[in-house]
Amino acid sequence: MTELVGYAVRDGIAYLEIDNPPVNALSRDVRLALLDLLDTAEEDDTVDVIVLLGAGASFPSGADLRELEKPFEPPSPAELCERVALSDKPVVAALHGNVLGAGFELALAAHYRVALAGTRVGMPEIKLGLMPSAGGTQLLPRFVGAGTALDMLLSGQAFPVDRMPGRAFVDAVGDGALMDAADRYCAKLVADGAGPRRSADRRDGLSDAAAFQGAIADRLAQVDALPDVAPREIVKAVEAAALLPFEAGIAFEEAAFQTCQSHPQAAALSHILHAERRAAAVPLPQGQALPELTRVGVLGGGPLAAQCVVACLQSGLGVNWGIRDPERLREGVEQVTAALQQGVAGAADPGTMLGRLRSGSSEDMVGGADLLIHAARGQGDVPAPHDLVRIVAMASRVDGIGLRFAAPVQTGRLAEIVQGPDCTAPQLAAALALVRKLGKQPVLVRSTGDSVAGRLIAAAHRAADALVDAGASPFAVDRALKEWGWPRPLFQSRDVVGLSELAPAPRAEGARNWSQVLVAAGRAGRAGTPPQGFYDWSGGIARADPALDHLIDEMRPRRDWAAGDIARLVIGAMANEGARMVASGMVRSAADVDVVSVHALDIRRLRGGVMKAVSQDGIFATATAMRRLDHPDRGFWEPAAIWADLAKNGQTFDDLVAPRRAA
Repeated sequence: MTELVGYAVRDGIAYLEIDNPPVNALSRDVRLALLDLLDTAEEDDTVDVIVLLGAGASFPSGADLRELEKPFEPPSPAELCERVALSDKPVVAALHGNVLGAGFELALAAHYRVALAGTRVGMPEIKLGLMPSAGGTQLLPRFVGAGTALDMLLSGQAFPVDRMPGRAFVDAVGDGALMDAADRYCAKLVADGAGPRRSADRRDGLSDAAAFQGAIADRLAQVDALPDVAPREIVKAVEAAALLPFEAGIAFEEAAFQTCQSHPQAAALSHILHAERRAAAVPLPQGQALPELTRVGVLGGGPLAAQCVVACLQSGLGVNWGIRDPERLREGVEQVTAALQQGVAGAADPGTMLGRLRSGSSEDMVGGADLLIHAARGQGDVPAPHDLVRIVAMASRVDGIGLRFAAPVQTGRLAEIVQGPDCTAPQLAAALALVRKLGKQPVLVRSTGDSVAGRLIAAAHRAADALVDAGASPFAVDRALKEWGWPRPLFQSRDVVGLSELAPAPRAEGARNWSQVLVAAGRAGRAGTPPQGFYDWSGGIARADPALDHLIDEMRPRRDWAAGDIARLVIGAMANEGARMVASGMVRSAADVDVVSVHALDIRRLRGGVMKAVSQDGIFATATAMRRLDHPDRGFWEPAAIWADLAKNGQTFDDLVAPRRAA
């Protein structure tokens, strides 16, 4: 067990070095080893100071993620931190790398902290629907007050120790070797005769009671409007830091942590985090390396091409932009220039980025490019070397390799890598290299052009139309989905895009495409004349239009639907489409569908994606609701066969993976 923590004594200093790669997570075995070695150091009369540090790239960067889904086995991180805080000998945390979560709490529990320049500290638990559980909510405000502590806890961000607020948590910032910085600081402590200095005794951040309570009141007003559980528990726990003795505050934090941990949101957020990591591990054939990309060619004009150009320039790539029409090229370069000048936080200087842009005719822009992005139709005949990878980015057939970006490309986080039937290993590697260079979340999709996002949103609209057929008001459908946590109202979104875009979508016999119905009635959407679609857009904002209800009610009987039933059926229909995609091998797992639904369709992370949402709602209950819907589109609403298998075996969509393909 103790090999996870090295132990050495030199010149009166006991070094406890945590070595649990890759991030030195404070797993149970590490905690046990630390407790054992703390006892050893305290009992050694030759030891004056105890130093905690991490091997490799970082001080511990949190707890073991696998432990966060159930109560900690003793000793918990909180018990470890308490033991460190109560040490009879001074304990120094020597920090480097990313000191996060339980690792940061361990550092705060130590009596002193020395850090290398560039070290970052933070508590990202909120991103998993959780909160600190080892004293973080009680110690942070003692150092920096409620306002700054809540900024850190509610954002989940990491902050450098070179400047505030990170600087407030360390006693010294040094350069060079970590061990040398620790030696110098410990020598000073011994020379000064310094003993233990417990962080729980600090009062700096608690001294201004009015400011403390004002910050609490401000944050409570903000988080009370959110459906998220963790932010409310965090604010209440920070408030307890000023109202309760430290030990009682720790007990309050523990109870609040358990509230978060047992809530479905934590499971959903943990699920989507792991799903993103698995999706990012796109498998390449053995021996196939990612190519180095310095310059790409973007062929074609229009909004998609311009967004691709901006995204590539912002990522540091050079771009050859080819458009056959000189006037369209001039307009496109002006649009890109304006977009870069508007800027993105942290982006390079617009002039520097524009300096990497070349433009001209499509044929002239092929030379010097490491790959080509087809961003508009009519570019397939542009001559290029046969081994130059051509990636199809627009909605079109894909035989080799394609990319489907979440819009807009420069800010959207998702890129579906569409692996066509004739895709080669170099093509797949080039697409993955581009996605990583752009900083996107990849999801591997096997199809001839269909995207997962496209099929999911089509299923959502088909389900919404079916509910209107069954008597629901379009406004009730939109309200129900927003209340459920999907901030993209389907019928309002149709109006924004233009109803003519969705009017051709097929429906089963006896079912209606309500966009088609409204277009025939002279309601084309927000940009129509008059500006009416499902909503009345007079004045530029969407208003529920009673005239629409009258129009629709003449074509089907009205029925009041419960919001929960509407959401269950629409999300269930999307999950059903996801199950079909998994069964066909289009995606590797249901988790991939969740990643797409979160990043491309804006399903809230706390739902974990559409597949996870149905798993938590209940596969059997959702399948039953779908079967009971009296609607002519029976094939669409019939749950895929896998639903029954999962329910029978007590499984969920978390367990659903695609069938193995023959080699």
